[in-house]
Amino acid sequence: MLRHKLFFMLFLVLTACQPKGSLLYQFPEPEQYPVKQVLVVIDYLNLRDDVGKYWDFDSYYHQATLDRLLAQANASLQQAGYPAVQSYLLSSGLLINNDFPVEHYIKDQLQAELLYPPYILAQQNISKEQITQHQEFLGIMVKYMATRRHHQMDEHSHRGMQMGYHFAAMDLPDNTAILYLHINQSATGIIKQLGTVLLTGAIASQADYAHVGMDLSSKKQASAFLVHQGSGQILWKNHSNSWNTSLPISQLLTQLPKQH
Repeated sequence: MLRHKLFFMLFLVLTACQPKGSLLYQFPEPEQYPVKQVLVVIDYLNLRDDVGKYWDFDSYYHQATLDRLLAQANASLQQAGYPAVQSYLLSSGLLINNDFPVEHYIKDQLQAELLYPPYILAQQNISKEQITQHQEFLGIMVKYMATRRHHQMDEHSHRGMQMGYHFAAMDLPDNTAILYLHINQSATGIIKQLGTVLLTGAIASQADYAHVGMDLSSKKQASAFLVHQGSGQILWKNHSNSWNTSLPISQLLTQLPKQH
């Protein structure tokens, strides 16, 4: 009997320690931050195993997937009332160190030279300096905010969902919204070899983030963030370990705040 009581008490403790809330987050009053233009940054990586020394990266198939994701994201944003996307960055490996070479394929044909990340596959109306800034911002959000759970009825749930001083340095109009998508669907085991995630660390010491960390070592995952440029306010975010690129992106971009 005592054994059963101890087991039951241990079960209650473990259950109480399990994270509650939702990985989906919405800022309660998005109308405070009007949006007149939208920029989209998509970082998608799907490395494959090989019998050789290096992992395989096929830029043709990555480009095709990124183009499709951009078109779907644009449609989802416009359905929510946002203007059509005029600026974008399509990349692979923004968050991994640049000393991680891969074998480069184009439509299954091996190329002569190795590639080093990040692999920028397409860009429009985005400067080289801004690419570096997007690396920093996306790294912070994926590392410290992606898996943070939120309680719909908790009025303080939006604490810490702010990137203000970081975005102040970016040369964009204040009424810009930036949609970030970070998707990793690489073969099992690859992530463990990708090296250190690119992070500034400046935000890690803040109390709102010190207890939050994302384990990038074992799971395929997708993270999405909608950020208001002028304020640095995260208007919406979602994270999933089950969504993949064979599914409509609307399932990842569920409940985007409406623009009127």
